[in-house]
Amino acid sequence: MDAGRVLGLVIGVLLLGGVANAETEIVSQTLDYTDNIFFAEPGAILDHSPWYRGSWEDWGWTHDMTSEVPADATGIEWATLWIDAWDVDAVDGEVDVIYVNGVAIGALDDSAGRNWETSRFTLPPSLLDDLWQNGELDIYIDIDSANSGQRVTLGESVLTVAYTVIPEPATVGLLGLGGLMLLRRRRRS
Repeated sequence: MDAGRVLGLVIGVLLLGGVANAETEIVSQTLDYTDNIFFAEPGAILDHSPWYRGSWEDWGWTHDMTSEVPADATGIEWATLWIDAWDVDAVDGEVDVIYVNGVAIGALDDSAGRNWETSRFTLPPSLLDDLWQNGELDIYIDIDSANSGQRVTLGESVLTVAYTVIPEPATVGLLGLGGLMLLRRRRRS
């Protein structure tokens, strides 16, 4: 086999090895009462200030993932936002809208009374691009956007991000050389 073919084969195997070995690394960040005074503390009386908030007391927080991004990350596959809320009364007209970087992504789930409920949101591609470029997301809750006189208490906000990670070049190179050895062995037999 001539040198040009061998070189082409080596490059091809290295490239395929890198693509085939892309991995996903999942990172989560939880914000709670230690990060923002408006998240309820464990054991707090939930239907009292400053946690139990109405339509005139909207607020926001920021998930900053800049220090959480894996070193070999090349992008984001998906991300979810989970928010724990107490006493969401959608049956009584309460609509608590969640915004991420100014984009409405949905409303808190109805817990039908004074219970904790986790609302789960899958972030759209435009917000994944924002997170990849800026490393952070600004979350905002429009409490009781219908102005029905309802209130809600939040416990925590969890952002989970699945990063695409490509192994370091040395690992890809070793995988490529292993592939070449297998090809060479196959031809001899």
